[in-house]
Amino acid sequence: MLQEIEIPREVPVMTLSSAVLFPQAMMPLHIFEPRYRAMLSDVLKSHRIFAVAALNESSERSRELETPHNIASVGIIRACHTNNEGTSHLILQGLVRIEFEDIIQEKPYRTARIHQFFSKPGGSLDLIDTIQPGIISLVRSQIHLGAQIPKEIIHFFRSIPEPENMLDLAIDALCPSIKLKQKLLETRGVMPRYELFQNFLKQGIERLKLERKLRGDLEDEAIGNN
Repeated sequence: MLQEIEIPREVPVMTLSSAVLFPQAMMPLHIFEPRYRAMLSDVLKSHRIFAVAALNESSERSRELETPHNIASVGIIRACHTNNEGTSHLILQGLVRIEFEDIIQEKPYRTARIHQFFSKPGGSLDLIDTIQPGIISLVRSQIHLGAQIPKEIIHFFRSIPEPENMLDLAIDALCPSIKLKQKLLETRGVMPRYELFQNFLKQGIERLKLERKLRGDLEDEAIGNN
């Protein structure tokens, strides 16, 4: 079980401009920079855990300094293949949300002191139990309207019994916006997180309906149906 894995207080940090790691989600990574090769070598010899943080572009020097968002996730290496030239391909599985306390070192790679960023329900258990059927219903509507979403994803979502895990995996799979993903990662309340994601899915449905109407293959009276 992922929950039984002990999270170190200090972890290496990889800062990426185009990726947000969610708990439970699988992230493929190509390791080629010398600093990250060194990081990977050290991590594989110990706990196999490091943090992935999205680049915080709120300041002018954020790219130069590789400033991370303060909320990120740690993941554990599930598989790793090292190529002859020293690069590696790995699969990282997200474990938990974390918050950075401070940066301990920058060389040979960035290391930070962290603590776990715990979710709160943000609503009753009855409401939380509506997350799985709610997402499945909205995804079904998108598929029906022509969204390029594999139908198999419905079966996958049904197989995840824990609502928060299912929500995070749905966000990881269906939300292309890095900015929104980071906002959802930082939303501590499970129900507020679901409501934000639900709004995103509903907007997608309205966009698909409009596209079909413009093509002439959706009746006017169906535009308002969810």
